[in-house]
Amino acid sequence: MTVEEYLHPIDVKQSHILTQILDRKVPEADVWDVPFMPLKPFDGRRVKLTVKEWNGAGMAPFKADNANTPILEGGGTLQDIYIELVTIAEKAVLNATDLIELASPDNAVAKRAARNMVDLGITLKRRAINRSRWMAWQAVKDALVITYPNNTSITVDWDMNADAHNDWMSGSHKPTAAVSWAHQDDDEFYDTNIIDDVYTWTKLIADDLGCDQAECTLHMNSTTWRYVRRNKWLRLESSPGLPQPRSAPVTVGEAADILDVAGVKIVNAYYLDDDLSRTKNYFLPDNYLLITGPYVWNGTPLAEMYDGLVARVRGGQIVIERNSGLIAETYINEEQVAENMRVQSARMPVVNYPQGFVYADLIP
Repeated sequence: MTVEEYLHPIDVKQSHILTQILDRKVPEADVWDVPFMPLKPFDGRRVKLTVKEWNGAGMAPFKADNANTPILEGGGTLQDIYIELVTIAEKAVLNATDLIELASPDNAVAKRAARNMVDLGITLKRRAINRSRWMAWQAVKDALVITYPNNTSITVDWDMNADAHNDWMSGSHKPTAAVSWAHQDDDEFYDTNIIDDVYTWTKLIADDLGCDQAECTLHMNSTTWRYVRRNKWLRLESSPGLPQPRSAPVTVGEAADILDVAGVKIVNAYYLDDDLSRTKNYFLPDNYLLITGPYVWNGTPLAEMYDGLVARVRGGQIVIERNSGLIAETYINEEQVAENMRVQSARMPVVNYPQGFVYADLIP
């Protein structure tokens, strides 16, 4: 038996019960596969970021006996930047027929209506989770553009190309490969020296974040992984003593060892267009490579998805909900004989260490 079959059909109209059912059937923690950006509960709607350049890799000066302790002077200008969390909400309309079936004296009919309502809520929740995941991946590509239904938009830019407030970084963290990773030799193996590219790009993170290059992780989708696993230079490195590169592609573990990184992760998460084409849009597109430093640096994640307050309808009144997470609710639309079901959250990705990311274009 499924969880909703233990409940009276009318219970699914109670917001806390509906939320618990959806949470149990679709635990967000189980599908939140963004390892470098964990969810963070936040009791507010505006995130305050304090930005100032400090040379944390500097060295403390000596102090002579009887002398004053030298005073640290930080570089740059202290700035307080506020980022407003955005509401992710989508609703479905329960029409009169749905509500009549939910209140049916025939228990089978009522339970079927309740299951349909739960299934609809699951769809809304999955879409809301996908929107948050989309925001997470967009943030580490440098800028997040949020477009509202009235066509107004805001852009949040973490300046990973180092031409504004991150101009202290050693170079742009949005590089482009000099030679396409998709370039093939006569045997149709990919022959670009990607080992040198990865070394150059992980050194950006090592120089600017302060970690070791071997602590970096490469993220790519299956199309990009094909370039890597069949790359001539990697096959040559993995077959010492042979006059020619081996014919067999390298494994994920072999690629990580040869490239001297902590790991190689294949990411194929996607969202679908809302049309009949069912087009897959990968969060990490073809021909791009995301490199991260250690997911947690100096005790703080490289990036976090803040999860804040939402406004809800309860008893005909608007109330502010202080418990975090995706909230499911039903509320009446008085203009028609219908009831809305909505799943919503308030989210904003915050990149704590933009220098811990490199987003490389592999096809110049």
